Amino acid sequence: MEHKFFKVAILLLAFVVGVAFAGISYINREIPRVEVEEIHEAGPETNEPTQGKTLEMVFVLDTTGSMGGLLDGAKQKIWSIVNEVMQKQSKPDVRVGFVAYRDRNDEYVTQIVPISSDLDAVYSKLMDLEAGGGGDTPESVRKALAEGVEKAGWSKSGAAKIIFLVGDAPPQNYSGEPDVLATTTVAVRRNIVVNTIQCGDDHETRSIWQQVARAGQGKYFAIAQNGGVEEINTPFDSRIAELGQKLGGTFIAYGAPTRRADLSMAAAETESKMANAASNTARADRALNKAVNKDAYNGDLIQDMERGRIKLDEVKAEDLPDDLQRVSPAERQRQVDARIAERKKIRQEILELSKQREAFLRAEGTRSGRSGGFDSAVRAALADQLARRGIE
Repeated sequence: MEHKFFKVAILLLAFVVGVAFAGISYINREIPRVEVEEIHEAGPETNEPTQGKTLEMVFVLDTTGSMGGLLDGAKQKIWSIVNEVMQKQSKPDVRVGFVAYRDRNDEYVTQIVPISSDLDAVYSKLMDLEAGGGGDTPESVRKALAEGVEKAGWSKSGAAKIIFLVGDAPPQNYSGEPDVLATTTVAVRRNIVVNTIQCGDDHETRSIWQQVARAGQGKYFAIAQNGGVEEINTPFDSRIAELGQKLGGTFIAYGAPTRRADLSMAAAETESKMANAASNTARADRALNKAVNKDAYNGDLIQDMERGRIKLDEVKAEDLPDDLQRVSPAERQRQVDARIAERKKIRQEILELSKQREAFLRAEGTRSGRSGGFDSAVRAALADQLARRGIE
């Protein structure tokens, strides 16, 4: 009897194994393998240290003629997107870069702005971008995405690393350039999440953008061709923007004379560019960033003293601005302390007005009922992907 049961068990096992192998053979026959080109694994990641929670975010942006609305929307909303992350409970640092792309025979194929915590420098480059070129449908998406992964300057730290591929046209199929899915595979191996945002309704773009988002462990979004960004002006924008400029006036460059001159010139040029070229809403959002960002300015004595990186009496007199060199150490300390107090007062007013501004924006947004633009897509992806990294 036991012998019969044993034979039955053997026959059942053989049947199950046979069915399994037949199923595998059928799947292999019916679903073709996707062949993708390999790209080099080595990349120019930096050794720049990142303390605590950090987001590194790169936008790979189509800047051809059809993308004018999207670019304008990005210029309006990038500060508010960054501010929302920086004001999370964990107070993360944010570093941003971008790759602008068009196509061969245009003014440029790609322009890379490496990842940086100097948000003013990155934003200044973003403001310089204008939509142009294009004309045929496919663009140099392959090269742009590969450079976003390989050449954007990602750190080797445990930062949350996120890419947004934004465009309205599928990739050109130029030889020698890696397939977008191959690039996405490398990104995932490096713990970089790849999201895609499609402007418009091109069917080929939709298919490829969806594949990239799935392979990149990210999200796919479809938005209006013009970017779908709604700019809401508030009664608080002008005053907050004015306070942001005043905050910039408390900047004190220090170091060797040439370094001081370079830093002071760069700061003045940035403030002038913001005042003359940026919208009031963007200026208000930037002002809030200066109030909440502990690394708001590059090479600033006040900021470094507030953060405990240096004390005034540790700075050589010759490394200070001329007006501070000419006074006694006691007077020098008094003037710097006054500048610190002024900055704190301005910062507090910006924070208080920004709370009122945010309440106004929430009410207006609820009233209009509009959603689904570039900024909404980025925020939705970040909310989910940062939470997975413990940035809340």
